[in-house]
Amino acid sequence: MNAVDFASPLFVRTSRSLVQEIASTADAIDFLLGWTETRHDILAETVLRACYDVQLGRKPVSVVEKGFSQFARRAGILEDSIKVMPWIAAGRQNGRNVPA
Repeated sequence: MNAVDFASPLFVRTSRSLVQEIASTADAIDFLLGWTETRHDILAETVLRACYDVQLGRKPVSVVEKGFSQFARRAGILEDSIKVMPWIAAGRQNGRNVPA
């Protein structure tokens, strides 16, 4: 099975001072396996199964991107990518990359 990259990475807060980037189905699987080890979370388990389906070519990656985002938002761990990595915004102007 191969990891499938997301269109845009998602960021989740894993501790008070640590934020983790989730940029592919492999990242999502690693995160969700750890999450579900200590918690019974139906949405996380559903997204985890969807990750495997994407890797097997049964579902589009957008299903996991949307599902993981909903899971992280509901869990209160989703971080705004602009706040996490302000240098991304500094290099963009009107939605386009601007050379430094």
